[in-house]
Amino acid sequence: MRVRLLATLNLLFVCGVLGAQVVAQRLQDVRRIYVDSFGTGDGADVIRSKIITRLVKAGRFEVVQSANQADAVLTGASQMSTTAHYSANANGQYANASGGTRYYATAGVQLVSKDQKILWADDTSNGAFSRSASSSLADRIVKNLVKAISKEAKPK
Repeated sequence: MRVRLLATLNLLFVCGVLGAQVVAQRLQDVRRIYVDSFGTGDGADVIRSKIITRLVKAGRFEVVQSANQADAVLTGASQMSTTAHYSANANGQYANASGGTRYYATAGVQLVSKDQKILWADDTSNGAFSRSASSSLADRIVKNLVKAISKEAKPK
C-alpha cells in the first residue's frame, strides 16, 4: 500500500500536477516580482535600479533575480532628458539672470504574468519640482502599482 502511494505521488509530480506553479491571475496575487530591462534610453539602467530599491523598501513584494522565480515581470521603456532654461530681467539700474538644467524622466511600464497577461500598465513621469527625476519617477511607479493592488483588493 505504501509503495503504491509513493508511486502515485511520484507520477503526479513528474506529470506536473503537484509541481506546477500557480500563475498569478490577478494583480493582488503577485508576491514576487522580477524587474526586467527598461530599454536602452538615457538613464534606463538608473531608473530600473531605483524601481528595484523602491519595491524592496515598500515591503509589499519580494524582488527576485530572475523571471523564472517571479509571479510577474515589471518591464517597460524609460528615458531621461534635459532642457536648459534661462531668464534675465533688467529693471533700470539692476539686472538679474538665472538659469540651469532641468531633468525629466518618463516611463511606460507593464506588469506581466507568467502566462503573458498584462496585469497592470501605467505611463508616468517625474514630478515638476522633484530633486531627482529618476527617484521621483521610481517613487511614482511603485506608488501607483501599490495603489492599483489596494484598489483591486477592496471588496466591491
